[in-house]
Amino acid sequence: MERIPVHKGMLCHLIRYSRPDLVGTIERTGQIQSIVVGLGRQGMKHAGLMRDFGTTVTAGIAPDRGGQRIHEIIPVYDSVSECLRENPDIACASIWRHYTTARDAALEIIEAGIPIVVLITEFIPRRDVRDILHAARKRNIVLIGGNTPGIIFPPEGIKIGMLPDVFYPEEPAPRKAGPSGVTVISRSGAILYHMSEGLASAGIAQNAVLGVGGDGVIGSTFRQLVPMAMEYEHTDLVVIAGEIGGSQEELLAQDIQANPAQYPKPMIALISGAHAPEGKTMGHAGAIVSPGQEYGTFQSKKKALEEAGVPVVNSQYDLIRVAKEKLVNKTYFQVSSYYEAMRRKWETPPAKPEWGTIITKIEPNNISISGYRLDEIILNASLLETAHLLVKTELPSDEILLQHNRTAVNAACQPAPDIERIEGEDVSQTLAKCFLSDRALAGFSRSGTDGPVNKTVYALGRFARYLAGILGHENVLDQAGPDTSFTSVIYGALTGERDTDPDRTRLIEAMITASVDHGVTPPSAQATLIAASARSSYEMSVAVGVGAITDVHGGAGSKAAGFFRQCVSKSSAEKIDLETATRLTVEDCMRQGRRIEGLGHRVHTQDPRRDVLWNLSESFGLAGPCVKISKLITGIFHQVRAIHLPINVDGVIGAIVADLGLPEDLAKVLFIFGRVAGLSAHYFEEIASQAPMRSISFAEAVYKGRKDRSFPK
Repeated sequence: MERIPVHKGMLCHLIRYSRPDLVGTIERTGQIQSIVVGLGRQGMKHAGLMRDFGTTVTAGIAPDRGGQRIHEIIPVYDSVSECLRENPDIACASIWRHYTTARDAALEIIEAGIPIVVLITEFIPRRDVRDILHAARKRNIVLIGGNTPGIIFPPEGIKIGMLPDVFYPEEPAPRKAGPSGVTVISRSGAILYHMSEGLASAGIAQNAVLGVGGDGVIGSTFRQLVPMAMEYEHTDLVVIAGEIGGSQEELLAQDIQANPAQYPKPMIALISGAHAPEGKTMGHAGAIVSPGQEYGTFQSKKKALEEAGVPVVNSQYDLIRVAKEKLVNKTYFQVSSYYEAMRRKWETPPAKPEWGTIITKIEPNNISISGYRLDEIILNASLLETAHLLVKTELPSDEILLQHNRTAVNAACQPAPDIERIEGEDVSQTLAKCFLSDRALAGFSRSGTDGPVNKTVYALGRFARYLAGILGHENVLDQAGPDTSFTSVIYGALTGERDTDPDRTRLIEAMITASVDHGVTPPSAQATLIAASARSSYEMSVAVGVGAITDVHGGAGSKAAGFFRQCVSKSSAEKIDLETATRLTVEDCMRQGRRIEGLGHRVHTQDPRRDVLWNLSESFGLAGPCVKISKLITGIFHQVRAIHLPINVDGVIGAIVADLGLPEDLAKVLFIFGRVAGLSAHYFEEIASQAPMRSISFAEAVYKGRKDRSFPK
């Protein structure tokens, strides 16, 4: 069902009471952000159910669990204050902590100024409740509970707490919600469900359902909440569900008589416990009549409310009858729609097994990282910015990017581990040994919210050092100072040149960035994820992934560079044009049974990284005959074999490497360099969001990250 805009709903109306400054943000973003405090079994379970209903669950809060993720996409922070530093617009919080620690959690939330606090916890000591109430009233916070099932707003598709999705909104058009209806405010959770079914069976919608809580002392009571509900323009009727015990209903009746202007809309009260004996507890601590008291009984509540002009009913049948009278038989939706919706809920088959990643979305001819298209990232972002995006799902600020640069350059300036390279050893094997032997990398902390991204940045710096050692260019890095850009460090490590060429440097970094990730299914990512699932160290897991980048996976660029150079040499030697030389070389390869590397892709018919790399090489004046051939090769191959194989990113990188005059093996090195950033992101995602030693079916992976968005200019 299409929901109403959240800024037009009842929840935003309640938020306005204590934080009117948030309303503009809510209207602009179209979201009301919430947090879940306390991640035990119930908090974890209902965080997922709230999200599934439509609630924006921005974060979970649990001490000593910062950096983890629940339900694969919800980040966890150690404290509310830490969460608010990154997410300052939190408007709602639900508290699921044990009654011994609920007080401290509630006070932290209230003092942070979060306007709606739903205290699920029951049996909180009254001394603690006193402190919570004092803080909430001082800051004008809407405190719901303790011992509440929560609150739910069907038109907006938002719930905070554990209320089930059985409440039905107005439906002015098929499958489209409207804001009008009855507001239900209840002391009992169970009664709510029966009331909802009864009202819905008569075509009466609920625009908000508030469970005030069943403990003897609670936050917001009928007297506070009923006037708020009546001020909401789309509330047509308020139904309160009271019960024996306490004096909430009597105090509400007194306030109605004393301040009738605050109660301009019709109201009905359903009071349960008509036949309960004195001293008998009904369900929870608040529903008990103390012996000898003249308040808190069914009769005292009924008398007080009726004297205030509020009809009191004691059955679902009477509730529906009186509600119809008050609403002049108004119908908010076709009853058949409600029953059809309930039928769909019960008959919906269980969801197919899946697990989520929020890093990279892979679609035919499109790759996006946290919602940003990779071709735009290549064009506009540095490797360090991309690495931050992979791990943190957002681009870094200028200040953080400067810190990353210092971290990476410092890492690159430290000596590399002393590794013996066997003759003929693949570069990926050498690099894997470097990761496993690097004490500096192993000793670098990954703790804290920013630990994973800082570790990733440090690893990229160490990788530059490894390459410089393998290629004999360490003396260039030894000259790097604190203000050196990491982009220059990359160029020096790869080329051995102290003086950087800005265009060549930028193009090399673009090729590295183009290789950072291709989702969870490539062998390198799978190897890293399996190692991470077994909770191997970061260094071991990334080394395993790097070791999986062989000539079969990741080596096509180097072979493509050699092929393109062979075509150019043939053109020069035989004094024939490039196209003819390429066609003859392809025919020769086919006769020899040799494969043309850099062609074809299992997902893309047009690799989204292709054009941006071609365009950059041409705009810098660095595109030569090999790039020209790379643009012709698909058509030539089709002429020779009648098979359409589009050039992939490895082929384009191979062509550019060849035109830059770099060794052919560097095409593979560039691929591995970029992939280290992606492997790091997958490692940290696995340990933060998944149970250890899980059985991983990579075909069940589903992208659950940010929606598509434009890269900031």
